[in-house]
Amino acid sequence: MTSAGPAGRRPRFTASLRTRVAIAAAVAAAVVVGAFVVLSSIALANNDVAQLDRRLDAIVNASVSTADPRDPTHDVLSTGRAASTGQVMFQRGFQLPSLPPGTQTVPVNGVDYRVRTVAVQRDAGEDLLVSIGIRADSILLNPARIPLYVAIGLLALLIAAGLGWFLGGVATRPLRRLTEQTRRLGEGSQDQIVPVHGVKETEDLSEAMVMMLVRLAAAREATTKSLQAAQDFAANAAHELRTPLTAMRADLDTLRIHDLPPEERDEVVADLARAQRRIESTITALGQLASGQLAQDKDREPIDIEELLDRVARENVRLAGVPIEVHADEAGVISGWAGGMRLAVDNLVRNAVTHGQATRIVLTAHRPDPATLEITVDDNGRGLPAEEHTAVLGRFSRGSTAASGGSGLGLALVAQQAALHGGRVELSDSPLGGLRATLTVATGQSAS
Repeated sequence: MTSAGPAGRRPRFTASLRTRVAIAAAVAAAVVVGAFVVLSSIALANNDVAQLDRRLDAIVNASVSTADPRDPTHDVLSTGRAASTGQVMFQRGFQLPSLPPGTQTVPVNGVDYRVRTVAVQRDAGEDLLVSIGIRADSILLNPARIPLYVAIGLLALLIAAGLGWFLGGVATRPLRRLTEQTRRLGEGSQDQIVPVHGVKETEDLSEAMVMMLVRLAAAREATTKSLQAAQDFAANAAHELRTPLTAMRADLDTLRIHDLPPEERDEVVADLARAQRRIESTITALGQLASGQLAQDKDREPIDIEELLDRVARENVRLAGVPIEVHADEAGVISGWAGGMRLAVDNLVRNAVTHGQATRIVLTAHRPDPATLEITVDDNGRGLPAEEHTAVLGRFSRGSTAASGGSGLGLALVAQQAALHGGRVELSDSPLGGLRATLTVATGQSAS
């Protein structure tokens, strides 16, 4: 058993909008014309019959009131018959058929007549049945005219359908152009949808489709960039983890295969410990990068910058033993992610100690304007070549003066947090002789 159409559905005929408009116009015309013809015909016919009856009444009254009913005063058909025998006693014009008293429409010699038959009592002689008729072919419902009415109605339907088809084509032309553009896009064309004009609904649809395609293109581009970044990130992370893991495997093989003296064994174990710390550092940094990417505006909180810098200075003095000065009396409070700001400043200080071999560090915070905060980290270390100031801010990038064992993610974390806080990080030469890192953030808004 074979299915026809998507999802096994049978194909069905679907009329075009133009055809629907033509059919709708024809049906509407049929209803309107039919109703008008029927109602008008009935009304006019009733009116004509009433007028004929009134005229006939006048003629009958005039005829029977004369001394001799055989001499009517109007040019009409009249026939008198004996009431008892039905014998024709007189006639004027064509002979009318024998009819009972009352009013009827009867054909006479191929022409319809409206006939009134009345009983006339005579003073002398036999009573008469007098029939008087006038032409009734002006009645609109004359059966002979029905084919004409049908032909007129059919002609009206054809004209309405033709006009509907023509006007439907004009009305749907913008929609057909839009459909053709969309079909070309579906076939892989790189053309952009050109807004169509002529019908408000199609203009609105065109504008909506253009906006949708712009959003889809932007989303596709962002997705492509994200996938490429994820691939690069995964490859770099694998490379950074592979090196210490390879070293650890080699050290473990050495310990397993060789019976080393205690001094050499201790050295191999120390190498294992360093490789472990490097792996742990890399994994921690990767986790911090991931958490930064998941930061949301609702998690923002007030951050006292002077208190933040003091805390970073105290902890690093305790761990590294390097004196750190803090100047942030007028830094005030900003809105942001406290953990991210702490991470950024801490990484800048540790970078100065670990890779810059600094023996003095100065932390300064000030506001060049109410909406901006600048935090500078100056050190007296060995610095960094100017051509590397931008490159080392990338993920897994290490400067030429960096100490061994780093993950290459410390400054990338700083750059990420700067962007999240609506700012940036820049590296330059420090007045102290080493490296200056300038962290600029917005005081109360998220990065766009």
